[in-house]
Amino acid sequence: SLATLLLALVVSTPPLAAQTHTQNHSSARAAVRTNSLPLINTRTLRFTTDEGTWLSVDLTPDGRTIVFDLLGDLYTLPITGGTATRITSGPGFDQQPRYSPDGTQLVFVSDRNGAKNVWVANADGSKPRTVTKQERMNFSSPIWTPDGQYIIATRSSQLWLFHRDGGSGVQMTGQGPEGAAP
Repeated sequence: SLATLLLALVVSTPPLAAQTHTQNHSSARAAVRTNSLPLINTRTLRFTTDEGTWLSVDLTPDGRTIVFDLLGDLYTLPITGGTATRITSGPGFDQQPRYSPDGTQLVFVSDRNGAKNVWVANADGSKPRTVTKQERMNFSSPIWTPDGQYIIATRSSQLWLFHRDGGSGVQMTGQGPEGAAP
């Protein structure tokens, strides 16, 4: 019967492995040091594809390289085609990359520190650093200002302006806190 089959599946299914207390402690300490998620990777996924959906794509100012997100990592690809190069990886979900006006940096959204914050990295993905440090407010759709000094991103349906080196930001649209100057 169906009930017997379900009972057999439940009884024969091995329990899910969880991080031990010691692993939780050490991964949390490592996360603080590296500004990343306190998770331990237990498996690696390898795949080959020549297509994707729901990609965010941008082109370098010189028109030679495409950057895109796929399954939580960022990749670059010559405009002429070829093999994509993964430039970010790890348990954090990196998305929505945009090149700086001079093409030397990328802005993107990542949850690598626990919430969807705005990050900046070199164009090759190296030296990532957080611009925003929100814990419960998610950002999306970051873009550079034409001078490359500032980043505009959406938070709670409002536009916010941040210096590329971080800071508290300036709300550009919508209602501010009660009693705040317009």
